[in-house]
Amino acid sequence: MEYEALLFDLDGTLIDFDFQDFIKIYLGAASQFFLDLIPNPEKFYRELLISTDVMENADNDNTTALEDFLLDFCPKFNAECDKIKDRFLQFYQTKYEVIKPLIETFEGALSLLQDIRSSYPSLKIVLATNPVFPYIAIKQRMKWGGIPEDLFNLITHAQNSTYCKYNDKYWFEISEKMGIDPKKSLVIGNDGNRDMRAKKCGFKTFLLESNLENEEMITAETEPDYRGSIEDLYELLIG
Repeated sequence: MEYEALLFDLDGTLIDFDFQDFIKIYLGAASQFFLDLIPNPEKFYRELLISTDVMENADNDNTTALEDFLLDFCPKFNAECDKIKDRFLQFYQTKYEVIKPLIETFEGALSLLQDIRSSYPSLKIVLATNPVFPYIAIKQRMKWGGIPEDLFNLITHAQNSTYCKYNDKYWFEISEKMGIDPKKSLVIGNDGNRDMRAKKCGFKTFLLESNLENEEMITAETEPDYRGSIEDLYELLIG
């Protein structure tokens, strides 16, 4: 293995689901769960999307991604921010399961991870999912998609990440936490924009062409080093 670390995206890379269906069902269920605190569902999901965009583009070195979201979202409503935060966490622990039927296992993903882990036990493996959700929400999707947590040395989420993938500092933060050299690390993802931009930070990149997103946003700076199917990725890493 020529790499010292592998950084895997989650949605569309290790688990399979339709993002548009997810957004529709997620927003509907969440807005209903908040009715007593935020009685206007349309305003709730409109502002949730706006504040998520603010979180994704934030560049505050002193706050987590979750704090960036709440700082933008909470002042728009007549409810205490602590109550709003707690209600989101309650939602992920209970009603979030409404999206479970949308999530499918990604054929070959689990066996690839297991074979990597058994063949290269000292290799660092990161679940580099865009940290716009708290840990409980990511943990649930992993469980429903058949991806065990113990295969990873680090899982990025909104409570332990300062930046999201739109900010190049996201990739440098992982490098610092894990003590890895980007030049000796490979980022694997299906998003030509969010994932492949890691190349600008010195990482090698592999664009998984199943569930391909934002391919049109790839530039000369972010052109992937490799691209193909999960079988191609297996051949590259395991041989």
